[in-house]
Amino acid sequence: MVFGDSVDMKELSPRSKEVISGLTAGFLTTLITHPLDLIKIRLQLDYSNQSHYIIFKNIVNNIRDSRNPIISEIYRGIFPNLIGNSIAWSLYFTLYNDFKSRINFNFGENNQKNSTQNYFASAFLAGSLTTLMTNPIWVLKTRILSTSKTSPGAYKSLSDGIKRILKEESILTFWKGSVPALIGVSKGAIQFSIYDNLKDFVYSSKNMKISKEKQKLSSLQYITLSSTSQIIATTTLYPLQIFKSRLQDYNHNINKQKKLNQNILSIFNKTFKNEGFTGFYKGLSTNLIRVLPATCITFTTYENLKHYLN
Repeated sequence: MVFGDSVDMKELSPRSKEVISGLTAGFLTTLITHPLDLIKIRLQLDYSNQSHYIIFKNIVNNIRDSRNPIISEIYRGIFPNLIGNSIAWSLYFTLYNDFKSRINFNFGENNQKNSTQNYFASAFLAGSLTTLMTNPIWVLKTRILSTSKTSPGAYKSLSDGIKRILKEESILTFWKGSVPALIGVSKGAIQFSIYDNLKDFVYSSKNMKISKEKQKLSSLQYITLSSTSQIIATTTLYPLQIFKSRLQDYNHNINKQKKLNQNILSIFNKTFKNEGFTGFYKGLSTNLIRVLPATCITFTTYENLKHYLN
């Protein structure tokens, strides 16, 4: 290729196409849905037994009444969120397709039962590795998004958060919430299994004989399939997000010893005692409002861009 010529897409390796498609999808999705992500996290970190509507209203009022410009307030923490989601989705899609290819050598891809097992196993392995590699970013993101910039004890920036964690806590803090996050990987595995099986069903019903790399559905079909799989997976395993957010939270009013002693069981007991069963589903409606557009944008961008690159 001569410098100045347009890039020949055939020169890109399959892995490069996955990275580009996943990174672009993660970046665009985060840019559009970040304000809803911020509200979701603040809902998850509210320990009161008030109705979800009142809590939501209080969060919105606090954002509106902040001394900071409203655009600055609703996009607080956008930088770590952009980095985290761009890296996470590029890693996830790349690893997922790598694992699918490798497992196909052993089980074959034509048997429906084997395909379902392959989708689940590949998504679970990809999700586990992605979670462990990106968890430090999510800890910082959660702590930055959970407070206004002017709140007592709030992190001023990404670098300030890193310095304070290393100074006031320990390096292990960067992997707080990784246990429920790893358990929650099954959500992604369920979602991808449903999504890819639905795609296979549509392909077979349309009698598509071309290779999977060249098969393409309409954007509306990608939206329908991705949203259906997301609703089922999210509702089933949502309580794990509550555990994860509350483990990662930084509350300057809690002493260091109590922070160290906080675990999944203590959070479960406290949540159930003070908030009841519905406490485990705080922020679910906001999360679905956020996650459904996010899922549709992510998968539609990824699928269309990947098809273009192919």
